[in-house]
Amino acid sequence: MAGEICAIVPTFNRGAYLAEAVTAIASQTRPVSDIVIWDDGSTDDTPHHVADLKTRYHGLVRAFRSENGGKAKALNAALSEARGEYIWICDDDDVALPDATQILMQGFDSPDVSLVAGRHLRFRDDANGHRTTYDTGYWPDLSSGSPLRHILEDIFFFQNASLVRRQALQDAGPFREDLLRSIDYEMFVRLAARNRVRIVDEVVFLQRKHDGARGPSSAQHAADQSDSVWKSHDLKIFRDVRGTLPLSLYEALYDGSDPIMVQRAALLQRGTVYARRTDWDMALEDFTAAGALDPDRSLTSVDANIVRRAMSGKHGIDDALTPEIRRKLTDLSRQDQAGKDILNALRRGAIWHGRAATRNRNLSKALSIASLAAPLLWSRTKATESDLIERDTLPLEAYQW
Repeated sequence: MAGEICAIVPTFNRGAYLAEAVTAIASQTRPVSDIVIWDDGSTDDTPHHVADLKTRYHGLVRAFRSENGGKAKALNAALSEARGEYIWICDDDDVALPDATQILMQGFDSPDVSLVAGRHLRFRDDANGHRTTYDTGYWPDLSSGSPLRHILEDIFFFQNASLVRRQALQDAGPFREDLLRSIDYEMFVRLAARNRVRIVDEVVFLQRKHDGARGPSSAQHAADQSDSVWKSHDLKIFRDVRGTLPLSLYEALYDGSDPIMVQRAALLQRGTVYARRTDWDMALEDFTAAGALDPDRSLTSVDANIVRRAMSGKHGIDDALTPEIRRKLTDLSRQDQAGKDILNALRRGAIWHGRAATRNRNLSKALSIASLAAPLLWSRTKATESDLIERDTLPLEAYQW
């Protein structure tokens, strides 16, 4: 049990990919001790492939089957059968690199670390079986800021790229079975809010890109609809955790001698998290509260960097350009110096999108962003000097809420 890794592979109608996925797991240089395949009611030839894998990896692969109920339900059932101190959840269509577990296990160099995650590359096979590998996609600058802050702002690693202590998963509770997508993100938020996370900047698996359907049989969607489905589920997840994650956890992301400045940074950070979810009502609630804490004191450089990131989310800034949100932002800027600085930081964050819209010849969007950002030409203010800093590592007591 101690030090052993259990790999869990939930599968549904992926017979064409399953064997390659499981073979990669079984061929790790740091071997796994248990592979649990959970067939979520497949209607293709998946059962045939599962039977073959059980024979090929006798004693290593254990297989179970249930009626189709979605990935979260399959994972919860598989976890009840899993053996081992560490859990490695792997999708049925991706391919782990041979040294994935070896790389990830090196991150558990402290008993305080409960989750270690790495990088991935994406790939696509053409009709002739030729494989093209390309970049990771979104991957944040991890040279500053805690893993928790980066996770709250956006998901950038996947279950295939993460090892989790079994006890941390048990403490976090089951995967949410009411979610069609983003169940991994929701769980990562829960885990990172209660445990130390370590990110290693090494590639540990290849993520397959293909055009197959997503989701359980009762609510499937096409691959090209994934972005809108993810957006709606991210909104739901963070609306649900609004009353769960305390402000003290956001405060722990920052440190300084003035508690008011730390609290202001925390509110700005939470507002930025919600802006990146395109939940501008919640974002404005926090931005307004942050400005009211010390209305006549301008933002620090740390504060401004936080707010600029509000305009860098993967879901874009179209929601911030609606007449209603722009009016509310303008009202905020008219209240006090802090409010004006918040809007100016948002404007600076929007400039990149304006340049991108111009390059893509989306003139209407470029003009909308230009009208939002134009006041920057005459509304510069000097940042408040402060000893406020962003922490790269949170104190352990921050997780005890």
